[in-house]
Formats: sequence, C-alpha cells, structure tokens
Amino acid sequence: MKTTTFLRELRKEVEGHPAVSHPVLTWLAEDAEGRGAFLTLGLQHYTLVGSFTSYLEELLITAPSPQEKIWIAKVLVDEYGGGSEGRDHATLYRQFLRAAGAQPDEELEVPLHANVVDFVATHQRLCRDEPFLVGFGALGPGHEWSIPTMFDPIVVGLRRVGFEESEIYYFTLHQEQDIDHGIWLEEALAQCIESSDDMACVRRGAMASLAARGKFWDAAQARIRSWLASELVPVANDSGPQTLKAMRRMKRVVKSRLG
Repeated sequence: MKTTTFLRELRKEVEGHPAVSHPVLTWLAEDAEGRGAFLTLGLQHYTLVGSFTSYLEELLITAPSPQEKIWIAKVLVDEYGGGSEGRDHATLYRQFLRAAGAQPDEELEVPLHANVVDFVATHQRLCRDEPFLVGFGALGPGHEWSIPTMFDPIVVGLRRVGFEESEIYYFTLHQEQDIDHGIWLEEALAQCIESSDDMACVRRGAMASLAARGKFWDAAQARIRSWLASELVPVANDSGPQTLKAMRRMKRVVKSRLG
C-alpha cells in the first residue's frame, strides 16, 4: 500500500472510531444543564491535559532524525503557549475549570477514575517503551486527528449552557490548532514511513491511544452520572482516592522536562 493511501485510510478509521463519537459527547452537546457536568468532566480531563507535553518530550528524545524532532518541536512550541499568547495549555485549562466552578488546586485533589490513570500510563508506555512510530501514531493520528472532532460537541454544549468565549478558549483553540498539528504530523509520517511494518506500528499506536480514549470517556460518563445522582456511586474500575497530586508524588505522571 502506498503511504498516501495508508494515511488516508487511517484518518478515516480514526474519525470513525467509537471513541471519537462517544455517547457522552452527544449528551454534553444536547442535554447537559448548567456547568456542573462540564466541571465534573474537566476535573478528570485535566490530568490528560497536564500530561500531554511529557509524551511529546519522550518522542522528541527518541526521534530517529532531526526532521522528526523538528515536527515534534513545532507542536511542543504551541503546547508551551507559542500559539496562545504565552499561556501554556494547562494554564488555559485551569482558567476553564475556575469558570466552571473549581476551587484553586481542586484539579490536583479530586479522586481520579482508574481509566484516567490508565490513560496516562498507556501513553507514557507508548512513547517511552515502544518503537518511535508507535508513539508517533498515538500522538499524531490518535490525538491530533481526533481531538477537533471530539471537541466540537463539547463546545456546542459549553456555549449552550452559557460559558463565555474567553472561558472556553482552551477548547476552541484546539478545534483550530490541532488541525494544523495533524497536518504537520501527517507530513512527518509521510516522510517516516518506509515499509508495511512502519504502517503497522503507526496504526497500532493510533488504535491503542483511541482505545484508552474510549475508556476515558467511559470514566467521564460514570463520574457525571455520579454527580447527577448527587452522591458517590460505586462504578467499575474506580480508582478510589488516587489523585493527580498523588500520581506526581509517586512519579506516575512525569512532569514536563522542559517547563
């Protein structure tokens, strides 16, 4: 298969993956009332946001040539705030959380669902321990191709319940910025892929990332259901008291090496 054909077919597969159209996304767009559901989602999602640059930094170190490093570095510059007036993306997300009603540092203390912890561990493994193209597949097709589509219904819901545009800038920025990132990384993949084995590595990374994403949305849905019931309802695979602060203390989340 030609590389261009493979990438075109892979993009279709990513865009059609169940994780990209999870039922909780439709519910947030159409049925969520007030800010509480978005706060509940955001307190779980923040751990993913705050961990993303550490995955890219792992790939930057292991990239086999200067060209791949350049592509990854371009994305990192935006993540650090190069495309958002110097505000890194975790900072933008905390601004959203405060607008949603989160208390200072609540995102560090909230109990995390086990699927959230697993998402971070999975991507650390894919980018650190697997062949480079597996990690590249996870962060390129797995992330940058899928996030604008997943964020579209979230933004619809955020606007519907009354968030101001300045309060949801993290999400609208990614609707635009990740399209560029996806194009950059697709161009890089087109240069990196030299064999069917390379294609298999890229696809394996993308599908592993999306499988973890689907479990994350399951976790968000479970947490929202618990919030709607106004009590902590036991859910499958719940991690109990695990928090982002505890994960950092145990080095379960590797903080950014470059910032």
